[in-house]
Amino acid sequence: MAVKLFPLLLVICFAKCSQGKHLLRFLTFCTRNLKGDGQNDIEFDGDQLLHTDPFTDQIVPRLPEFKQQWLPDPGVSHDSYVSYGTCHYNIERVPGFYNYPPENIAIPTSQIYPRDEMEIGVPNTLICFINNFHPPMLDITWTRNGQPVDQADVSQTQYYSNKDFSFYMASYLDFTPQADDIYSCSVGHIGLAEPLTKFWEVKDIDHQLMETAVCVCGVILGLIGVVTGIWFIAKANKSCQA
Repeated sequence: MAVKLFPLLLVICFAKCSQGKHLLRFLTFCTRNLKGDGQNDIEFDGDQLLHTDPFTDQIVPRLPEFKQQWLPDPGVSHDSYVSYGTCHYNIERVPGFYNYPPENIAIPTSQIYPRDEMEIGVPNTLICFINNFHPPMLDITWTRNGQPVDQADVSQTQYYSNKDFSFYMASYLDFTPQADDIYSCSVGHIGLAEPLTKFWEVKDIDHQLMETAVCVCGVILGLIGVVTGIWFIAKANKSCQA
């Protein structure tokens, strides 16, 4: 992960409708010296409707299957081009005007889980969900049993914004569970001294059932011990009273 922090500029525009019950938000961000690195979004009530490709300014719907029912204004592409240009223009000038204030750093959290109920030998997808971070610059790596996975099996979402203007995103790994395999998702970020790594182990059903049975037996034995202890205490009290 690059250790140099590139200043970030957020351009936020709000529009309220229906007596303030809904929020339409236009968000553009860019980074210094990284051409094509940035994002232009249109969000409604916290859900991304679309983003535009930073190289072509073409519209990319959040849910492509809905694009036949909802066609955004063709002018969005031109507006995106202008927004990116404004962002890159300002990022070279605004920090100096404000005496180069330090950038807000929010440290990410993450969790890893399968998309579907896990079955040995049945293709599935692992999801690494990263949340509450700023700036939106992450380095995500996956491993299987300590070895890097095939990048062809990895995909990820755009950055999405939270209400407090921190970000969240998800990385996906297509895999076929095999017993005792251990997967990891490591997240690098400017706010972390070292990558944040979470692990997920493939356990077959028999193993899971055994663990559950052991847990249940432990609980039952604990309850028996409590009841037995109460019985002996009650008996001892009666002996003392006699």
